[in-house]
Amino acid sequence: MCHVLVIGAGPVGATFALLAKAHGLDVSLIDARDGPSTEKRTLALSHGSRVLLERAGAWGQGLPATEIHRIHTSQKGGFGRVMLDRSELGVPALGYVVRYAELQAKLDDRLMAEGISVIYGASVTAVQSREGIVKYATNDGEFSTAGAVVVMADGGANLDKLEGVTAVVKDYGQSAMLAHVVTDRPHLNVAYERFTPEGPAALLPTIGGSCDFSTVWVAAHEKIDRLMALSDEDAKEAFQMHFGKRAGQFTKLVNRRRYPLKLKQACLRVVDKVAIIGNAAQAMHPVAGQGFNLGLRDASALATALAATHAPTGVGKFRPPSDVGDVLSKYAVLRETDIKRGVGFTDLLASAFLSDAATLRWPRGFALATVDMLPFARRALADRMLFGAQS
Repeated sequence: MCHVLVIGAGPVGATFALLAKAHGLDVSLIDARDGPSTEKRTLALSHGSRVLLERAGAWGQGLPATEIHRIHTSQKGGFGRVMLDRSELGVPALGYVVRYAELQAKLDDRLMAEGISVIYGASVTAVQSREGIVKYATNDGEFSTAGAVVVMADGGANLDKLEGVTAVVKDYGQSAMLAHVVTDRPHLNVAYERFTPEGPAALLPTIGGSCDFSTVWVAAHEKIDRLMALSDEDAKEAFQMHFGKRAGQFTKLVNRRRYPLKLKQACLRVVDKVAIIGNAAQAMHPVAGQGFNLGLRDASALATALAATHAPTGVGKFRPPSDVGDVLSKYAVLRETDIKRGVGFTDLLASAFLSDAATLRWPRGFALATVDMLPFARRALADRMLFGAQS
């Protein structure tokens, strides 16, 4: 049986491991984390991602999630908007908002329940891609382990340990400020995406109460510096002026934090016996919330592809280990379309609304209005966001 070693037991790595185990693969993980996740951010999951998490046994059963029934997209200072509704695709929700730490805890529990080995507190020191060998250190010393396939799902923390792999980086010159916002009226499960000349701003209905949102405000580093230096009350007033009142009057803005925005892509997704997935392969701008969903599709596609490495080819016969390289190569080709279009779509949105020139506001408004008026265009856009680009 093909043994698969996963570097990184975060949401993408853990989901891959659970899906691989369901396919009958022997899988184990190592992770730098030495305890439960303390990550405070929220994740926006598409309906397609919910389906994948259900297959992994990590959905429901006590995992809090807020449904997104409609998505309202508009531009500041110009006409045009798009409203996507779950009814057009016949799904229970377009997306879901969950807390990262709670999803991680659910995945950790499933890994334990499935008897999948996870070594925590493991710091990778070397990766030998041709041999499938990974060296790591813990508080107990230095160790070495191996797999017929090594899956790098660690957010790119060890990408520099792969010979011949470099990261292509596009710096947007922006940061994102994340916060928790409360309004004076219920969110009614509507998410808002607002494009401004500074960058996108979003409100996602979130866990906490019927008037609670998670917010993302994107702007130049210097602007975010100033916002982070304000009091919560002044930051709330600044965001109200920036976003407007389509979601109501803001009554509270708390728990601010920030991070710089870059598009980072590994130049290769497969190197010898190593497959690179999730944020290790592509870290994206948060506009449209596609990065994590793209990573889960990586995990699902790779688990399905690797199932072929131990599928019977006849009575009592199984595919030889030498087929692993072919399977990984086919996986890389299979994911090309979805990743290229997902990254391209996100990069376009991140860049296309950054000018306030009237000559650009009109074409953008026309594009938004056209999509909103054409049912097939709305369905195509929603389908892309929910399930990714098909090959």
